[in-house]
Amino acid sequence: MSARLELAPEERDELARLLGDDSLGALLQDWSRFVTEVERGYDDSIYEYTNDLSVRARLERVVAGASPGLRAQLEGALAEDDRRFTAATEEAARPLGKSRWAQRVPTRRTGELAEDLAALGHVA
Repeated sequence: MSARLELAPEERDELARLLGDDSLGALLQDWSRFVTEVERGYDDSIYEYTNDLSVRARLERVVAGASPGLRAQLEGALAEDDRRFTAATEEAARPLGKSRWAQRVPTRRTGELAEDLAALGHVA
């Protein structure tokens, strides 16, 4: 998982406002866990896949709303898992959603996800 953020008190307050009821640690952990599943061969349904992807979309909204200093720290905390996700995926023939993360599908497709992606035309 990502390195611990070193936040000033005002950045902690800003982050709390951006997150609402969410926990940054939990969101980062969920994203990292999902990326590991994608690397190993994600086999749940397409609906579970897009639901799991929504964690990264939520993090993207937090990053986009952050001040430059906080944004840089958040991007740094996400960089390694984002790199891993990109390496374990390829561009989808048809996007699964609007976020840039939903434009990608696992290269190692197995089980129900493989069937769903093929049936719905998301892979060539």
